[in-house]
Amino acid sequence: MNEKPKFGFVVEYVKDINIAKKFYVETMNLDIQREHPNYIQFDTFAIATDEPMGAETKQEIYWLVNDIDNVFDFLSQKAEICLAIQEVPFGKVFGIKDPDGFPCYILELATKRPSKKIS
Repeated sequence: MNEKPKFGFVVEYVKDINIAKKFYVETMNLDIQREHPNYIQFDTFAIATDEPMGAETKQEIYWLVNDIDNVFDFLSQKAEICLAIQEVPFGKVFGIKDPDGFPCYILELATKRPSKKIS
């Protein structure tokens, strides 16, 4: 194969597209890139109400931020916290629940992480 695939996006299947849209636009402050009655695409993330391509799987979705304390203060007023801020080897993380109860993890990466960067 001559072409290297590049990451496209993650799709979360939701119960109510309008409730999920409101959450991701108003709470998470995401911009919509494309929209269809049963599908909304943001930059590298999408929500949909149609059937998944394969068997149900569980993933963890992480949203990267530069100032986790500021984002925590903001989001804790708008969403249910499912994981308080924790320090982990690769940074600081906390979790909120989206309207379907799916956890969204907010991560501030550490400047020095235990993983080794490969160029």
